[in-house]
Parts: sequence; C-alpha cells; structure tokens
Amino acid sequence: MLRLIQMTVQAAHAHGKWVGVCGELASDRQAIPVLIGLGIDELSVSARQVPMVKARLASVSTTRARELAALALAAPTARDVRRELEASQ
Repeated sequence: MLRLIQMTVQAAHAHGKWVGVCGELASDRQAIPVLIGLGIDELSVSARQVPMVKARLASVSTTRARELAALALAAPTARDVRRELEASQ
C-alpha cells in the first residue's frame, strides 16, 4: 500500500496536483511521518485529532520523515513496517 501511495504522489506531483489522505491512516501517530515522507500534501482528520496531528508534525523534520518513509518502504510486510517504526522512535 505504501508503494502505491508513493507512486500516486509522484504521478500527481508530476502533473501539478496535490495528494491528501483522510481517515484513520491520516490520524495514525506512526503513519503521519511516513505519509509526509512519501510526499503527501494534506492530512484530513477529525477536529479532535488536529492537535495530535499538529504536534506529531512539529516533532518530525522533513528529512526524518523521508528517512522513516524509506525505512517503511523497505520493510516486506505491514507488521515489519510497524515493528521498524516502533523501534526507530
């Protein structure tokens, strides 16, 4: 799924379009830096999640987000992605 998101972002950006993610993935504390590292332009979350998302975004540099995205893309399974992200925090 992460590779599909990456491909979507690359294709959209090549045509001057933005990409947003909404729902639970956009408000998943571990996924936020990965999504930003993949180039997602917008996260749409419920109003009660906004403070957490803002805090998470403020706590991770763009460079670190790209590193986490690369780490996640290299993991063979979703379980491995979670494990790698937990270990890196």
